[in-house]
Amino acid sequence: MRKIKVKLHHKQEIFVHNNLANTAFYFRQRIAERLAKDDREGVGLEMTACLIIIAFAMEAHVNFFGWKLAPTKWDERDQIKAKIKIVAKHVGLKVDFGKRPYKTVKDLKALRDQLAHGKPEIITRKEDELITTHEELEALPFQQASWEKYVTKDFLDQAFDDMNAIWNDMLAASGLEVFDAVTKGDRSIQYIGEA
Repeated sequence: MRKIKVKLHHKQEIFVHNNLANTAFYFRQRIAERLAKDDREGVGLEMTACLIIIAFAMEAHVNFFGWKLAPTKWDERDQIKAKIKIVAKHVGLKVDFGKRPYKTVKDLKALRDQLAHGKPEIITRKEDELITTHEELEALPFQQASWEKYVTKDFLDQAFDDMNAIWNDMLAASGLEVFDAVTKGDRSIQYIGEA
């Protein structure tokens, strides 16, 4: 078999925020379709997965801007609020963590941390003596872990919309174009000669 000598050149810019945001989009659409069909089996698990992915995507978006715009000041291990402040200052954005969309960052971080660290949570309810009907007893709410309050369609939609709002705000203020943030690459082969 004939052998040739070549020089290969590869360059790829892989920005994981794209993959994460696409995954969040996919899960959100799937959840909406399932709920529209009243298909609720396991949908809370999909909501949980989607919310975690949204939290990851939001932080990956911020990491992209920090890496691209403020590389000398950037430490991806910093807390997300600190990272948002660095990017916001760099691009001249005013950020209010008391209002949406930035308030949602705090809620997503709380959810992400509670699930990532997986600490046991013991919920004790005092024994109540009730005079009730069977139907009223069945309607009593179960105790929930603190993170479960976030696993709702409304919060999922809010988190997804706020993730995109923050992305769009930062993108517009940064002067970057969408193409600057898209995963891309090239490959070339240069023929040198017979081997």
